[in-house]
Amino acid sequence: MAVELVTKTIQPLGARLGSTFVDGGVHPRFGTRNFTMPLQNGQYIEVVCPLDHPATEQTTWGKAVSKKAEEGGGWLTWVFATEDISKV
Repeated sequence: MAVELVTKTIQPLGARLGSTFVDGGVHPRFGTRNFTMPLQNGQYIEVVCPLDHPATEQTTWGKAVSKKAEEGGGWLTWVFATEDISKV
C-alpha cells in the first residue's frame, strides 16, 4: 500500500503543491506509516496510509486508516499545537 500511495498520491500531490513529501516513518504499533510536507511556521501536511501488518486491523487508528484507503479516499482534518490551550 505504501508504494502505491507514494506513486499515486504523494508524488502527484507534492508536484501540484510545488514541494515534496518526506517519509515520516513506519508506525508498526498502529499499523500505519506517514509522509509529511513541511509548510511555513511549523505547519505541515500529513498523509497516513495503512501497512500490510497485523496491527492495522487490531487498532482503532489502523482500522480507520485502512477502511478509508479501501474506500478509495480519506478525510481531511485540522490539527494544531499551542503553548497555552486555555487561550484557545
